[in-house]
Formats: sequence, structure tokens, C-alpha cells
Amino acid sequence: MDRRHFQYFLAVVEAGSISAAARKLRISQPAVSQSVKELERELGSPLFQRGHRLSLTHAGRALVGPARRTLRSFDVARAAVQDVDHLATGRVDLAVVAAYAVDPVLSLVRRFRTRYPGVRIAIHEGPAGEDGFGVLRRAEAELLVTDHPAPYAKHEALPLALQPMQAVFPPGTEDLPDGPVTLNTVVTHDYVQGLPEQSAMRVWFAAALAAEQLPPPPVVVETAHRDAIIPLVLAGAGATLLPAPAARTAQRLGAEVRPLAFPFTRSCFLYHRRGPLSPAALALVSLAADTAAADVRVTHEDMDRA
Repeated sequence: MDRRHFQYFLAVVEAGSISAAARKLRISQPAVSQSVKELERELGSPLFQRGHRLSLTHAGRALVGPARRTLRSFDVARAAVQDVDHLATGRVDLAVVAAYAVDPVLSLVRRFRTRYPGVRIAIHEGPAGEDGFGVLRRAEAELLVTDHPAPYAKHEALPLALQPMQAVFPPGTEDLPDGPVTLNTVVTHDYVQGLPEQSAMRVWFAAALAAEQLPPPPVVVETAHRDAIIPLVLAGAGATLLPAPAARTAQRLGAEVRPLAFPFTRSCFLYHRRGPLSPAALALVSLAADTAAADVRVTHEDMDRA
């Protein structure tokens, strides 16, 4: 078995057919088919059910994760004789929980692309909560951005920027204080819920309400579409809590924004499994560490001004 066998096997898995994989790889269909058959002979088991549609056998499904890790190990070996600062090509697979796809991931990706323009970044949607770590276990991605604590000991965590949350109310909302608002004020307004149920922030918010013996706010709209939250608030659907950068955007568009009288910050982490990373992933982790340190300094300055 060599790198080509795993590369062609995964191409068939991702493309859904041998012909589509051949087009993606820009090689002949017989070459892909022959490589898959060679791999099956080496392993002593069929990897695909051949019929009207190509589907993975149990053995094929079991091979997907190890095949991805094996391909990445080739990149790691190559990196042993290369300087990461001179990455000219490569790919990094990053899974991101939807709430963090824009902030802080957008700025991180922009900085990474500026420094390593030849490296491709594939961003996958990661499930919220503990399920998100399955993408690392199955090698569907090397890195994961989420706010959930790692459920396994085999993960390294890099804290990303902390962001203070702010209360955002529809334009023209009356009887709001000029300064910070309390939990009691928040729960008296209709609420637009944009946090996933398994989100660590949503769990924290529920715990804070319980500690104050307050009922949850009346949720009138619940959405997983982050881009819809600010328009919903501006349309008068209800209030919500947003990280400071998004709250400032809403304020410029006419929303009433107030700081919170209770400590509530949004935090997330960049996770990866322990062990060697591909050159591209290692470069992204290094850049994230530098970016997080700079962003934390800016966040503390914002909090001091607030």
C-alpha cells in the first residue's frame, strides 16, 4: 500500500463514484478502479458494494478515518524537512461550530491566507456540544473550533479570544437604563434565541438565571442562522445577547445596545488531537495562538472602556 491507494480510495468516498473521482483527480477511470482493487486485495476485504450505486462496506467505513490520518502523516513527514514558514501548498481541514464561523474564525482565516496564500482551507460545519469532537476522532478535520469542553483527554486546546456579550434590543425600545442592564431587565423582553441548545454559553445563561431565581426570557424566535439574528431584532421580534463586535454592528443599524451588569463573556477553543499535525494545521495553530494573544489585549481594552 502506498499514498496513492489511500488518496484514490478517499477520492471515491468523497466523490461518490469512481468516474467522479477520476474527474476530480484528472486521471483515467481505469487507473482509479485498479488502485481500489489493489487496496482491496492488500486488505483482503471489499471496500465498496458495487451495484446501481457505489456504497461503502463495513470494512470501507472503518478505513476512512485511518486513511485520512495516513495521508496527513505523509504531510507531517514531508514537513520534517521543510520550514513551516515557507508553506507553498497544502490543505487544512477546520471544523467550526456555526456560532463561531464569522467571529473569530473569519479574521483568523483572513490572516492565514495572507501569510500562506498557496494553502487551501476547507471549513466544515461542526456539531455543537460533545458531538463536535467526532470530526476529530473520525479524522474528518484536524482542527475544531467550539465552546464545548473536550470530553476526551487526547485533545489539545488553544483558547481563542474572549468577547464580552451585550444586550441588543429593537430600535425604539422604551424604559431602558442608560447604563448596564441586569438579568431581570433581559428576561422581561421577548427574546430571539440564537445559541445552540448544547452551547456552553446557553448552559451558562440558564445557570445564571437559576442562581438569580429568574424565569427564562420568553423565546419568540429560535434560529440557528446567525445572519438572521440582527435583522430579526431590528424588525422588532425581540431582544438578544450578542458578542460586542456584532452588537456594535446592530447599534450602527439602529438597535438599542447596552452593556451587561453581570459578567458574561463568549469564549471558544481551537482543538486538535494530540500528536503530529500536518504542516498547514501546525501553521494555523501557531497563527491562532499569536492572534488570540493580540485579541485578548484588545478585548481587555474594550472592557476597560465599557
